Amino acid sequence: MTLDAHDKLLETVLQEYKILTEYERLQSEDLGGVYVTPSYENPFLWFGVIFVRGGMYKNGVFRFTIALPSRFPDDTKIPVVTFQSEVFHPLISPTDGLLDLTDAFPQWRPGDNHVWQILKFVQFIFQNLDDHMIQTAHVANNDACELLLESRSDFLQRVERCIEESQERLYDLPPIPDRNYICFDRFNPDVHGPVLESMKQNKQVEVTTPPSSGISWVRNGLFQPLSK
Repeated sequence: MTLDAHDKLLETVLQEYKILTEYERLQSEDLGGVYVTPSYENPFLWFGVIFVRGGMYKNGVFRFTIALPSRFPDDTKIPVVTFQSEVFHPLISPTDGLLDLTDAFPQWRPGDNHVWQILKFVQFIFQNLDDHMIQTAHVANNDACELLLESRSDFLQRVERCIEESQERLYDLPPIPDRNYICFDRFNPDVHGPVLESMKQNKQVEVTTPPSSGISWVRNGLFQPLSK
């Protein structure tokens, strides 16, 4: 191995270590209802899903991806958040699902800004939209913004349809063949019942469900993720 190749390999290893450290930092933050995991194939691609617990989008289940820039975390480019299905929201583009992060991060500062802050912003715009002053220049969905400001009842109807569609798609097969894609099973009493009881009693129990069946399941009618 040449010196240049060795240096390049070392640089790649160090970068992936920094990305892993960034991911581990999420564990110490209050991100209730938000689940994220890096792709098995690509450390620069993270899969996420948010179970909205309050606000106008309550009970919505929205999948998204986070694409890290090539020099992350030492890059001044902001990570890109893309929702996987149509979400009727002023800050989310109806054509490509891109979330406009400009309001929260007008400039990305390496070392000061982190992925967990992006996830907190995602939480906020779903659960506290009324508290967020949307800048006209940063609107990604003009129809959603106009309805929110001029016809709240019509806006809420569109949001409700969006929530229902998100629940219907919860169990869709992964669009990306990646073993770390976040999947959910429908609740099966025979398979998940013993695990649920062990969770209630804070006991350990052997889980025999194969990995391909998903990392979690959702209790019928509640759209709350449960996992061991």
